[in-house]
Amino acid sequence: MKYDSQYYLLCESGHAGFYMLGEDEGSDDGLAHLMALRSLKRDVKGRGKVKVYEGNKAKFTPCDYHEIAEQMVSEKFRQVLLPFNLPGVDFYPTDVTNDDKVWSDYYMMHIWQHHKAIHHGRSVIDGTYVKDDFFLEALSLDETVLDKVPLEERLVFTLEEKPQFLFHETVVEALEAANLSGIGFIRVDEWGPGAMFSDEDFGDL
Repeated sequence: MKYDSQYYLLCESGHAGFYMLGEDEGSDDGLAHLMALRSLKRDVKGRGKVKVYEGNKAKFTPCDYHEIAEQMVSEKFRQVLLPFNLPGVDFYPTDVTNDDKVWSDYYMMHIWQHHKAIHHGRSVIDGTYVKDDFFLEALSLDETVLDKVPLEERLVFTLEEKPQFLFHETVVEALEAANLSGIGFIRVDEWGPGAMFSDEDFGDL
């Protein structure tokens, strides 16, 4: 259980959740595979394209983090992560559009560093671990797996079994110190499906 208090899941916070963003026509085809557990550097040839689909467009300006079908971050967010030299974390330049406005200093974040790190005894699932056919209701990380992984290779990673992205407390501290908009963190031992939502995450769409 020692890692459950050291790792956090990234989520939207504040007015980032007031809008629904998604890939737009013309986005590079390679970016359709951002959930892949492998590098996409050979697949992505051009820029990503994202637009606002729902929300009060007249008030929209992008936050530093938006959770769309993928993870979209600002240049400010990216600059916080770069000094960590994270293996298996790539950024692909992306344009965010809202009618005639364009923000070009954004990136699709691809986290493909992965570890099979769900503790089967302490985690709570609906389904079966056979072929990873389950819905994750509560998470605990397997210390016997992560103890064998150097810290630099698990500062940021995705669970191999399910697409949940884990951030080590040292990375979280750096991101929080940067005063970024739109980001929130939930510690693993406090996480559950309902924990991803709070009253402030709902606004006038």
